[in-house]
Amino acid sequence: MMTINNNAAHDSCCSEDHQSEAQTQAGAHQDEVINVAITSMDNLGIFASALCLVHCLAMPFVIAFLPVLGLQFLETHESHLIIASFIWLFALFAIVPGYVKHKRKEILIGMILGLGLVTFAVAAGHQFFGEKGELICLTIGNLTLVAVHWKNRGLCKCDH
Repeated sequence: MMTINNNAAHDSCCSEDHQSEAQTQAGAHQDEVINVAITSMDNLGIFASALCLVHCLAMPFVIAFLPVLGLQFLETHESHLIIASFIWLFALFAIVPGYVKHKRKEILIGMILGLGLVTFAVAAGHQFFGEKGELICLTIGNLTLVAVHWKNRGLCKCDH
C-alpha cells in the first residue's frame, strides 16, 4: 500500500488553515514576549507615577535642602516636564498594547483621565488652582495611572 503524506493529502481536500505545532509554539512565544514587555512597561509606569507623587509631596519639605545637596534642578518646571514625559511614554507603551490585547475600555479611559490630569497639572495646574490644587490634580492623576497600570498588568497576564 502506498504511503500518502498526510499534510499534503489534508491540504488538498481541506480549506481550513491548520497551524503546525511549531507555528503554535512560535505564536505562544511571541505572546509571552509581548506580555513581558507590557508588564515591564507597566512596572516602569507605576514607578514613574510613584516617583512623581513622592517628588510632588516631598518637595515642600525638602526644598530648603536642595541647594545644599546640589539638587536644585528638581524644583524646576523642566524636571516636571521630564517626569511627565516618562509617565506618558510608559503609559503609551504599556496600556495601549494591553488594550489591544484585552479590549477593556475602562483601562483606556483610565489612562486618558490619568494622563490628562497629570498633563494639565504640569502645564497649567498652578495657574488655575494654585499649589495645593496642582498637587491634588497630580496626586489623583498619578494614583489613577498606578491603578490602571496595575489592572492592565493583571489583565495581560491572564490567559483567557
